[in-house]
Amino acid sequence: MNTLLRLCLCLLLATHALAADEKGTPTAVAQAFMDSYIQDAAREGGGDPEKLVKNSPYLTASLKKAHAKFFQQETVDADPILDAQDFPDKGFKASQGKIEGKKARVTYTPREEGWDLTIKAELVLVDGKWLIAHIGAL
Repeated sequence: MNTLLRLCLCLLLATHALAADEKGTPTAVAQAFMDSYIQDAAREGGGDPEKLVKNSPYLTASLKKAHAKFFQQETVDADPILDAQDFPDKGFKASQGKIEGKKARVTYTPREEGWDLTIKAELVLVDGKWLIAHIGAL
């Protein structure tokens, strides 16, 4: 019985470690950001992308600054992250990240048919965490 209990405990700890590791992959980070961004954009009244980006734990400081600078323009005719004026209701799915050293690339594709829109994102490893450094038009 002791052996069985130890085995179960080891399996539980290993599963937890793998799940925690998955949350830190470029794909998982990119997906978490995009899901939060689409959820905010889909809110009644259009959400607040400036606030969301400013407070996002998934973006580099330089990307946050570039986003803020973009919204200081006189005319903003498209969302710089989506690089479009509209988006699919079901959002986007991030591809498996292609990692090259401390950089990674992810491509987002629509989760529903009828949309010919892809978004590219570049991530960098900062203090052991993957962060989005470039996305869409930024």
